[in-house]
Amino acid sequence: MNCQRVQDSFIDYQDGSLPVDEAAQLRTHLASCPVCQREWSALQEITRKFDALSDIPEPSPRLREQFYAMLDTHQDMADAPSPFALARSRIDRFFAALLPSQPAWQFAFALALLLSGLIAGRHFTVQPVAVTPTDDSAKAELAALRAQVNSIGQLVTYSIQQQQSTSERMQAVLATMDLKSPDRKVLTDLVGSLAFDPSINVRLSVVEALAQHADDSLVRAGVLSALPRETAPLVQVAMIELLATARDQSAKPVFEKLSRDEALDRNVRESARRALAALSLPGPSDSHKPAATLKPIPQPTLT
Repeated sequence: MNCQRVQDSFIDYQDGSLPVDEAAQLRTHLASCPVCQREWSALQEITRKFDALSDIPEPSPRLREQFYAMLDTHQDMADAPSPFALARSRIDRFFAALLPSQPAWQFAFALALLLSGLIAGRHFTVQPVAVTPTDDSAKAELAALRAQVNSIGQLVTYSIQQQQSTSERMQAVLATMDLKSPDRKVLTDLVGSLAFDPSINVRLSVVEALAQHADDSLVRAGVLSALPRETAPLVQVAMIELLATARDQSAKPVFEKLSRDEALDRNVRESARRALAALSLPGPSDSHKPAATLKPIPQPTLT
């Protein structure tokens, strides 16, 4: 037997599974080969070390308890609040109570601070002599600035109103139907809701509320300006019928455009054609017909 075969047979020889004749040959070779003797000695040393592993005592049952106790201690230390947590929480609560949380209120608050700063700076800053705006161009610029501030304020007011729920906005519109002579602000708010409210049901209710005041030029102008941007067919038809019943001749170009727009709903185009035909007929007088002659608008359902 050569050295490689002898070394490959060491495990079987040690286990006693090597055939008798091969075991005799292995012993004869091992007695005269120093290399195989070293390999055999190394195998015996490894075997003794593995046998010694079985003498290692089992860990104590308290070892697991001590480990988890130590882990809980480290976790508690990690979860403990930092020394600055209390001060930071107090600062956060202070600013949360001071500043509004809604975006629209935040914008309004920032605008108010800006205007307050401008007024305070104008009051406390030393003005040079002879700078009072007396010419027409300076007065026009001042008027334009005031108009811009007013428009921004109206936008903020409308944004704040949009924070209400759909049902709350619907109730506000329905409440105006009981007003026989609403003031200009009520009519202006209704026109704004018709142009910008995201709910179809609210816009449809607004048309019904405005129909009672179709003789007002503000109402007709507002409905006419909002009609091209309206996308709901039911609301479009209601707006067309309001303007047609009011015999608003300025609505003819809009009706003609709607009647030729193939992308619109068929009912909208038909309603625009009927409105054009109605406006082409001679009316009994130049006065506007009462809005009560409008076809009933379906009562919207809240969604």
